[in-house]
Amino acid sequence: MHFIETVFIFTIIVYFGNYMDNKSNLSKALGHDDSSGFDFAQEMLHGDETFAINFDRIQKHPERGYIIFEYLRCHESQTVTPYTSHPNRYFYKNKHKFVSLFTISKDLNAELFLVNYAKSGTKHEDLIKVMKVLNIDEFNAESPVTTKDWLTNRKEFSDWFRKLNRECASS
Repeated sequence: MHFIETVFIFTIIVYFGNYMDNKSNLSKALGHDDSSGFDFAQEMLHGDETFAINFDRIQKHPERGYIIFEYLRCHESQTVTPYTSHPNRYFYKNKHKFVSLFTISKDLNAELFLVNYAKSGTKHEDLIKVMKVLNIDEFNAESPVTTKDWLTNRKEFSDWFRKLNRECASS
């Protein structure tokens, strides 16, 4: 990631944080996936390679600071489950994304969580793996992504995630 991209993202996040500081603690519930921004960027690039990444969620916690979540869906057709999959298994397919996420998390002094999950209604729907990223070393061919893992289920993850979300209302 280039310095200008990092500054731009940081500026947006600071603006958003300041904006939220000036609002009441009320927010709206998640409605639907806003893929229109992705679609718009894709249209404007006309098939050019992108040097940006999309990430799923960033929030500011009053004590922990910024927290970034990236959701990694395990599909039914794959031989791995949310419990057995790890970015080290496919790091070089998504190297740019993982390195960029980690760089952004360091620039913002943020926690970065990768969350493996399966779609609701599928065989492994109740398997959730939360991986707190401790380090990424792209030159470590054997194990480039170091994580602290928490194997959980949908209910436990939802309870933790909702609690964390509520705590962010005061930041």
